[in-house]
Amino acid sequence: MTPVEDERSERERAIGRCMADLQAAIDADDQALADHLGIGRTDLRCLDTVFRRGPQPVRQLARILGLTPGSVTTMTDRLVAAGYVHRVPDPTHGRRVLVTPTSRAVEIVTELFEDRVAEAHTALERFDDAQLAAIHEFLAQSVARHETSATELRSRAPLRPPDN
Repeated sequence: MTPVEDERSERERAIGRCMADLQAAIDADDQALADHLGIGRTDLRCLDTVFRRGPQPVRQLARILGLTPGSVTTMTDRLVAAGYVHRVPDPTHGRRVLVTPTSRAVEIVTELFEDRVAEAHTALERFDDAQLAAIHEFLAQSVARHETSATELRSRAPLRPPDN
C-alpha cells in the first residue's frame, strides 16, 4: 500500500470510529431525553416520529416503528396522559384519527433543542456548498445502509445464546 492509500485507509477507519462514537452519543442523549421527559425510549421514538413526519395515524406509526397497532395505541395513551401528544380527527379521512404533538411538547422540545440547532448551524457555516452536499450524501447513504441492514436482520431467525 502506498503512503497515500495508507493515509486514506486510516482516514476511513477514523470516520468509522467517529460514526460509532456518534451513534453511542446519540443513544446516550436519547436515553437522557427520555428520562427527562419521564417516558420510555420507544415512546420517545414515537414522539420523534410525529415531530419529524407530522401527524400520523396509529397504523402508520406502527408500521414506521415496527410495532403492532395495539401496542402503539397503548403507547399513544401513555403519551396523551403525559401531555405530549393528542389525537385529532384526520381532515382528509372521516373516521381516521391522527396522533400529533401538543403545543406543550412543541414548547418543551423547542426550548431543549434551540441552542443545539443554533450550534449545529454555526458549525456547518465553515463548509462550502460542495462540502455540505458531500456530507449530506454520506449521511443519507449511511441511513440507507442502516435501514437495509435492519430489514435484513429482522428477516433472519434470532440467534440463541449457546448452552453452557
